[in-house]
Parts: sequence; C-alpha cells; structure tokens
Amino acid sequence: MGIVMGQKTKHGDYISLYWEDKTHEYLRGHVTTEEAQKVLDFECGDIKITGIRHTYAFWGVGIDEVGEPCSLFYPRETPGRGRFKVTEISFEKTTDES
Repeated sequence: MGIVMGQKTKHGDYISLYWEDKTHEYLRGHVTTEEAQKVLDFECGDIKITGIRHTYAFWGVGIDEVGEPCSLFYPRETPGRGRFKVTEISFEKTTDES
C-alpha cells in the first residue's frame, strides 16, 4: 500500500507512489516488459526490470502516518468492481557506486 500524489493515469503511464523501502513499481494497464522498461528509463533512469506481473488495483481512502485521510493504492490479484489493470514491476537498481 502506498500514498500517491493526485495524478490521472492512462494505459502505460507510470503510477507515482511514495513509500519507504520501495520494492515494486507500477504502470497503468497490462504492458510488456519492453514497454515498461521504456517508461521506467524515462521516469526512474536507474532501474533494470527483473520481472513483471499483470494484476489489478484500486484507489481507496486510508490514513497516513500522521492520522490524516489520504488516497491509497491497493494492489489486488483479481479483477473486481472499481479495480483497474496494472503491471507490477520487480526491479534492481543499476547505478554503480564505484
């Protein structure tokens, strides 16, 4: 579950989520690895995709770390009312620190 800054997305668009220890990135729609890598090259620059999964998600209301209501992203395995297609991307950082 992650907090998002209000943004409308379209098929293939990057979904900008903010959380500690980010382990996955998400794109709107079910896209290919090649399509996803192009988007991440533009949005993140230092990520190499190690795997993708086609799943679903929805936006819901939750409580942030200071107790305020906020919009939260909820990934799910199956389609359902109010859910939309997402591509979940596993990645590794590619920046060299040498």
